[in-house]
Amino acid sequence: MARRRDDLRRVEQAITRMGRIGNGREAARIRAERSGVRISRPGIAILAAVHARGPLRVTDIARQTGLEPPLVSREIRRLVEDGYVARRGDRSDGRAAIVTLTPAGTAAFGAYRSATDDIVTETFAGWTSAELRELAGALERVVDDFARAPGTPAVNHGT
Repeated sequence: MARRRDDLRRVEQAITRMGRIGNGREAARIRAERSGVRISRPGIAILAAVHARGPLRVTDIARQTGLEPPLVSREIRRLVEDGYVARRGDRSDGRAAIVTLTPAGTAAFGAYRSATDDIVTETFAGWTSAELRELAGALERVVDDFARAPGTPAVNHGT
């Protein structure tokens, strides 16, 4: 039992460290430098959500990104001022606003995404395709298990 607890701590520490490295200031600085895109991390998350799902209400962006609605509203104002997104009233609900990417926003997100892809490619240059498939499967399983509601029984993956 102690061994399992130690293994679980190692997993948790590795996940925490990976999150800090991948989402930290230094990683954001490198991606910004390589892409030429100088947008805040919350701003990039907003562009990513709108890019992936198309026009979205501000409340949906907050839900998709996990950001607080006041922060989303501030960031959207900045993105509108910088020409990366457009904001218009929602015809079905006059109180809501719909956010869409502009051509500049699409280009900025594409450059940022490309820089991120290059970094990931460099990071895993020494891995075989089989190792990458195995890692992807394990990480997808981890994400699915963390996404499960607390108290919900774990899925038996047969291992």
